[in-house]
Amino acid sequence: MQKKVAIIGAGITGLTAAYEILKKSEETGKPIEVKIFEKTSKPGGVFATEKVDGFLIEGGPDSFELYKPAPLELAKELGIEDEVIDANEEMHVTFLYINGKLQEIPRGLLGLVPQNLVALALCPYLSWKAKIRAGMEIFVPPVTNANHDISIAEFYKKRFGHEVFENVAEALFGSIYACIPETISLRTCWPRGVELEKQYGSLLRGMLKRRREVKKSKQSMTKAASMFKSFRNGMSSLIEKLVEKLPQGIIEYNKEATSLVKNAENGGYSVIFSDGTKYDADALIIATSPSYATAEIIRSIDKGISDMLLRIPFASSATVSLAYKKSEFNHPLNGFGFLVPRKEKTFVKASTWSSTKFAGRAPEDGVLIRCFVGNANEETIVYRSDEEILSAVLSDLKKIMGVTAKPLFHRIYRWYNAMPQYTLGHGDRVKFIEERERMHPGLFLVGNAYRGLGIGDCINEGRRAARSVSEFFKI
Repeated sequence: MQKKVAIIGAGITGLTAAYEILKKSEETGKPIEVKIFEKTSKPGGVFATEKVDGFLIEGGPDSFELYKPAPLELAKELGIEDEVIDANEEMHVTFLYINGKLQEIPRGLLGLVPQNLVALALCPYLSWKAKIRAGMEIFVPPVTNANHDISIAEFYKKRFGHEVFENVAEALFGSIYACIPETISLRTCWPRGVELEKQYGSLLRGMLKRRREVKKSKQSMTKAASMFKSFRNGMSSLIEKLVEKLPQGIIEYNKEATSLVKNAENGGYSVIFSDGTKYDADALIIATSPSYATAEIIRSIDKGISDMLLRIPFASSATVSLAYKKSEFNHPLNGFGFLVPRKEKTFVKASTWSSTKFAGRAPEDGVLIRCFVGNANEETIVYRSDEEILSAVLSDLKKIMGVTAKPLFHRIYRWYNAMPQYTLGHGDRVKFIEERERMHPGLFLVGNAYRGLGIGDCINEGRRAARSVSEFFKI
């Protein structure tokens, strides 16, 4: 008898899971029926590419990073590797708005761990006391404890000092996680920092040693690859190609799952939808976001998982893209953009200069920039009107960049409760959920709420779910 799999959620995780399951089915010759149910009218979740008058606007993610290779691997498999483009590395400069002005972040400080001591010593917005304190990190004893989770803020301050955290690292962490670093779990959000400390006793020592190893390798003889990559026609190309590879009609849109029923007689699950219909499946993948949506669906069969999912907080944010005439824009856009530490108290938390970062994002006579507002520390602006958000952004751009030009147009994308916050104890919560999940054979919970926030993490979550289904069906 043909097995049936239901997938709730047509974001990158759910689409990847469906693709991998059907690929495995074809390889083994064992037919599997897969259905994806999506509560909105389109696939892709936070992927949102829009083309307007020669401008290519990304409402959601605008790139992926090479050190998480899953998107590139998937692009190769889907046959769109030739559409992958590199960021403009010649302009790879990032600024920090600090002490009332934009200042360049030295290349050696662009990572969360200083990559060389010269960059640290020459940093213009750190005091000599802070530089010496950061350099002494080599002598700081281990901070982490296998039995105790600490925040990334506490860890970083103990290793590098308060000033380096406040003036550099806090903005970097904030741009990645939209978080309050004092509340975020080190082990789940920055395991690399834990690993460096454990292996080398010092993050600086570990980073410097690894850099020397890279220089000795053959990689040092070739041109360095760009860390950031995207697609010529925008990040939604990945979603469009995934959907194209799936059987027609596999996705049912405007179909909101509300609850589940476990089928006691023959196993499996009945998914109940808001329109009163149901779908019976032998295996079920729930790839919804945020996790409280999953909590509502699963409450009918496991209150414990549901309650634990509700303990995972989410933050809201928005992206504001602004298109300008190049002749009227009074800033050179000589970099990828800027970050803002929270002590500067601006609405704009970061900005990407899109038409500088990637080719083809604006026509020859135009420029495109994107600003980020809202995070776990200040998300109320996301719920304000378009006029209020635009006014706040333009005011900050005038203060930060001196921009006085009037935009040709703008686009605001709000992402309500889209960024999970891996707060202290997150690892224990996920462990509890995984243990309870095993009590429900054929049920698999995946997505960005559990084991990773990035696009690559979500693709890997989809692959993990597909492997679990294959093992469950023994194919």
